[in-house]
Parts: sequence; structure tokens; C-alpha cells
Amino acid sequence: MIKMQLTGATDTGGWHWDGCRWISGRSWIEPFTHPAIEHVMVTTPESGQSCLIVREAASGRQPVTKIRRVMSDPGYRREVEEADAWPLQAVRVEMAAGHGVRITCGERGVAPLYLHPTGGQLNVSWDLLDLDPETDDLDAREVAAMLAYRSRYSTATVFRTIRQLTERATAAWDHTTGLSIGYPPPALHSRPRILHPDADPVAAFSDLLRREVTARPLSTDGCAVELSGGMDSSMTALALAETVGPVRTAALMLGGDVGDQQHRRRCEISARARLGPDLTVPVAEFGPFHPTGPRANGRPTSPTDGAYAEAMNELYSRLSAAGARWVFTGVGGDELCFQRPEERVLTGDPWNLHPVPDHLGPRARDALLHIEDDLAPASVLHASTLLALAVHSATAMRHGLWPISPLAAPLVLRFSESLPLEWRRGKRLMRLRLEQAGYSREVVHPPLRENFAVTCEAAMLQDGLPLLCQWLPGSILTLQGLLDPVELSTECATVATTGQGASELYRPLALEAALRSLAILAATP
Repeated sequence: MIKMQLTGATDTGGWHWDGCRWISGRSWIEPFTHPAIEHVMVTTPESGQSCLIVREAASGRQPVTKIRRVMSDPGYRREVEEADAWPLQAVRVEMAAGHGVRITCGERGVAPLYLHPTGGQLNVSWDLLDLDPETDDLDAREVAAMLAYRSRYSTATVFRTIRQLTERATAAWDHTTGLSIGYPPPALHSRPRILHPDADPVAAFSDLLRREVTARPLSTDGCAVELSGGMDSSMTALALAETVGPVRTAALMLGGDVGDQQHRRRCEISARARLGPDLTVPVAEFGPFHPTGPRANGRPTSPTDGAYAEAMNELYSRLSAAGARWVFTGVGGDELCFQRPEERVLTGDPWNLHPVPDHLGPRARDALLHIEDDLAPASVLHASTLLALAVHSATAMRHGLWPISPLAAPLVLRFSESLPLEWRRGKRLMRLRLEQAGYSREVVHPPLRENFAVTCEAAMLQDGLPLLCQWLPGSILTLQGLLDPVELSTECATVATTGQGASELYRPLALEAALRSLAILAATP
């Protein structure tokens, strides 16, 4: 939500707004410029404290962008406590004369901040690309986790010098003692309960989603929803249609028979819900490592970018050009239907854990032994939701779009966690929502599985494999012992011969592409 450069430990007084940034001395803080975001600088002369509060605008609250001076420390604390209780995403930056800086973020995890202390100053941004990452000293554990499909949620990133501010955490910094991040207490989660005989989970779920959407002041013409046709995005689209109106829809479109099914299902959803104009991008034309895309051409790419970054950038670019300012997503839907380990024992539904790839290097394999160390405490939202939000947020915000994911709301998750297993398993709750709204069986129970696996495999075979073979001799990851060049070369040869398994090479290539692009950027005068 913000970018900043902070110097010294006493830059507290004299903050002024220049129309773009809050400035005091050589320090500056730049909020994300968007109608969804408001910010206020609270100061008190009594103790020389200042606090910048940057938050998502909430319905029924008077928007502010100004300096608010309070004459007493208790009044100042009340303002800060109000920021803590803000119902939507919020970040606060506190500064006090003679002390360091404290940065605290909310529980929703939208647009997480990355922190880079360097040269006696602290640089912070929601976009890793702003922070000049150093590619010659990577965090082996984070790289290993990424390459081995073992997601970690902590303050660490793949760059040893850059930290992530996790949900509800507080970062403290000054130019003498450096940076530290304090974790919050573990969040509490609900357990399944027995439903009251006259309970209506579908109605309650629908009402929660509508309340989440209307918690923000929105305009119909400025909103768009990613409507893939899946259960998650459909829930978001229906809630928008029922509250905001005929908003624009958008999607990455699949090919072949699956794409035909996706098209029919999206058309039915859009027509019945009376949604607005549609914008689509054929994902096959903008697949991973497409020769005209940024990753294949060495343009700056973040390790946090998604697998379909080329296609998503095209989609978001078109949405922005069409006038969209808010983009709604279905992120968080899978986690609403999460099965606890003891429930999987009862149902027999497997927990699909990707095997550790053979191409990991010795340094990465050693790091995997400590993969469970130093994790953040239990978060309000599931860690997998927070990781997905980080990917979507940065991509959307680079195009001037503010992302909103109603399914990734604390109250919605708490409600879902409280439901008996039979309501969560197979996304029954969501399917009943569509069924009760009158949708066809193809919409409620599509016979063909709609995902991008085929697209990824084809793109990696055609465009990714040659690129990986070209880069492998001087690979940054192999030189640091994080990939095994012999094993990876063997896998590349096998894929080239058999034409199968190309998607298994995606992660090493994606991370290598990001690191190479950042190394090129650092070397550019």
C-alpha cells in the first residue's frame, strides 16, 4: 500500500504533503495513489510523535488526506488505536523523536510490504522490484521451499537482505540498530459445529459476501471481476451483481473443448446475473515465457510473480485501459473448503504433496532440513491465501488496479471453518449457491476440469525448455548450489525426447528468469 525511504531516527516533525508524497527532511512516504486508498498523518507536539495511517477506504467513513494534529499523547494513542480497529486493510508508520520507526500492518495481507535496510536507510515497497534485490547471496531455505513446492510464510524472502512484513507483524528500524520484526500472537481459528435445525448456510454465506463487498465505497463503472467460471470467482461475481450492479467481467480463456465449456459457463453466469461487458485474453497466446513476453526478454520480473504473469499482465493492462480501478478476485475460495487432517482421514481425500524434485542442488537439499523453522505464527487468514494475495496484489497494482478478494475475508473464513465437513467438501456450499440461483448442471458441476495445466505444459515445451537449456551453463541458481546442473540437464534432455513433463521445469526456469532480469537491471547504469 505504500513505498517509502526513511533516513535517520528523528525524522518525525515537519511532515508535509506535496501532492504525491509525505516528506520530512530526506525521508519520504508515498501511498498507493488510488480512490480506494486514504491516508492521514497524525502528530502530537506533546511528545513529538507522528503516525502515518494508510488504509483502504471504508463505507460510511469520511475519507481523509490531511495532517491531523492532536494536542495530547492520549489523543494520539486513540487515533492509532482506531487504525488498529479499521475494518479493512490498513498500515501504520509510527515515528517518535529520538527513536526509530515502527511499521505495523493489518490482518488481511493485501499488498504486503517488503523491507530493505541498506546504506543507513530503510527502503520499503509493496513491489519487490523497487528494492534493488541482490542476486549474489540468496536465502537458500526460501529458494529451496519455492523449488520444492513447500510454501513458507515468514518474514524471509529469497533475498537475504529483504524481509517481508507478515500480517499483524511490526517492523522496528533505526539507522544504528538496524531492522527487527516482531511477530503477533497466533491467531485463533474456528472448529466445525453442529448446525441449528433451521440454519441456512447458503443464505448466511451469501449475506457475508454481500456485506464484504459493500464495506467499501465503489462505483459500477470502475469495478471489474475476474470471472473464470470456477466456483470461487462465481461467488464473487454474484455478490457484486447483487450489490454493485452490472460490473465488467474479465478472464483468461482456455482453448479446445475445455475452453468451449468455460465460454458457455461464463456466458450463462453473466447473463443470469446481468453482469456488464466482458474482456478476455486467450491464455495460449500469452503463455509462460512467450517469446514476446517480459520473462523471455530479460525485462524486470519479480520472483513473486505468478505462473501466468504474461497473460495476467495483458488482462490487467486491458482492464486498466477500459477504465477499471478495482478488480475483484476469487482468491481464498479453496481455503474456505479446507479439510482438517483428521477430516481427510475420515474422507480418504488425499493431501496432494508435490514430490521434491531431483534437480535440487546440495545447498537447497540441506536447507530443506530446516524448512519448518522460523515460520510466522498462525495467521488470521490461511498462509496459502496470503501468499496468493501477494502475487495478485503486486500484479494488479502495477496496472493501477486495487485488488479485492471477498472470499479472503476473516469473517467469511471463520464462518466457513464453523461449517460441518459435508458443507465444505467438494465446495458443496458454493455449488448449492449456484443451484439455488437456477444455474444449469454444467455450471454447477462442469464435466471437464478447467485449469491451466495443459497450457503450462505446452508453453514450457515450446518456449520454456529452449530458454532453460540456453541459460543453464551460466545459471545463477546452479552457481550458488541451489540447482543440480547435471540432473537438470538430464531432465531437459528427457523432456525434449519424450515431450512430457515440461511443466516440472517451470519453477527453476521462472526463478532463474527473475534473478537474471534483476542482475541485468542492477548492471544497467
